[in-house]
Amino acid sequence: MACTLEFLVTVGEPQLLRPETSCPREFKYLSNIDDQIGLRNHIPFVHFYPPSKVMNDTNSSGNSNSNRSKNIVDVIRMGVSKALVHYYPIAGKLRNGEKGKLAVDCCGEGVIFREADANVTLEELQRITNNGGLKPPFPQWEKLLVDDVWGCNFITDSPLLRMQVTRLACRGFVLAYTFNHCVCDAYGALQFVTAVSEFARNFNRNAPNTIPSWGRELLKPRNPPIISYPHPEYDLDYSPDAPLSDEPDFKRLEQTSVFFSKFDVSALKRKINDDKCATFDVIAACLWRARTKTIIHPETVTKLLFPVDTRFRYKPELPPGYYGSAVVFPRAATKAKTLVSEPLRYAAGLISEVKKGVVGDEYRMSVLDLIEGNGRRGFCRESAFVVSDMSRLRFAEVDFGWGPAVYGGPARAGTGHVPGMVTSVIGHKDGERGVEGLLALVSLPSHALELFHEEVRREISGYDHGVIVASAL
Repeated sequence: MACTLEFLVTVGEPQLLRPETSCPREFKYLSNIDDQIGLRNHIPFVHFYPPSKVMNDTNSSGNSNSNRSKNIVDVIRMGVSKALVHYYPIAGKLRNGEKGKLAVDCCGEGVIFREADANVTLEELQRITNNGGLKPPFPQWEKLLVDDVWGCNFITDSPLLRMQVTRLACRGFVLAYTFNHCVCDAYGALQFVTAVSEFARNFNRNAPNTIPSWGRELLKPRNPPIISYPHPEYDLDYSPDAPLSDEPDFKRLEQTSVFFSKFDVSALKRKINDDKCATFDVIAACLWRARTKTIIHPETVTKLLFPVDTRFRYKPELPPGYYGSAVVFPRAATKAKTLVSEPLRYAAGLISEVKKGVVGDEYRMSVLDLIEGNGRRGFCRESAFVVSDMSRLRFAEVDFGWGPAVYGGPARAGTGHVPGMVTSVIGHKDGERGVEGLLALVSLPSHALELFHEEVRREISGYDHGVIVASAL
């Protein structure tokens, strides 16, 4: 279904928002995970909020919701400035150092902030994507975040956060923003925007509930380095001098999303005769096979990378409030024709086996040492596919005083250097049927979309009525 809704968005000039009070002027160390080539990009998120249902309640700041609804831009603007006092590196910029190493210059110059008005209601936005509720791709996304940055542009010497608040005609609003991936991952982005919401609900509070911690020094490489695991995800399968993909390459791809209900997930698990198989494994296996059948040559070795968050499972333990990137990217690989000819349990088994190989504390240190020694080259690219599990991150629950969002999470697929490489899986509720499930955000060439969705439906086999898709030209 094409998202063709037309509406006018009037966007204001960019403003630099600085921390409310002065902050330390210093340089901050980035870990090798933070500044590796594969994460030198931007990650966009969006929250859609309906009008407040209780317009006369007074919140803890002493401002009524009826007054606040007229000043949502001011509320969030103030919340950002207060949050930046505690997250002051985000108000800085990345600078190039020796041997390609990046560092954060905590210069306090600020983040980009815009306000906008749209002559469209949330109901109209929901109606245009009513096949499963409001979800990507969103109509006229480029107007809801005019500073969305694609690919590897504006990494150094540029603001690390770009945010836009768009007031809707119904008195709801849209909050959209994009982070430089080198300074935080999705977990860190959620932690920051949650802090903004806490200050928005109470202007008088002194600190967010979760005190942020930099902590990157805990992830310094060893001397001498010890590479104790194979890391095929960094195998060089391209010329290091080849140009990185630019914006037009990204925008030639079409955004789409696939909703898997709990019924669909159960169907996939029954198909591999393993109800105990991890949900991520069967979803990733399904998407990997469908994508491979659609766009990968049968004789090619197809590769699946999937980020594993090490925050809570590896030692040395990262401090509470850590908001940097803390993921490793194990890789599964097989010949494309084997992946598509073998049953689904073959792909799920490959993923499960690779996960078992990265459970030790040593694995993360081995990654840090490898990146230090290999010139920070990026991930393998040839026929590579990344599936990122964000299903436990509750962006929709972030509350600025108006209640939860009707959608909250990543705004689109395709954040890395290679267009179409990165797919995100998030928790989602089908607003039309009230069904809980998972949503996969994918980007593909337009000619491949229909076949891709057919392959996903075929994979579920007999339960394809539960799969809901949306796409935009």
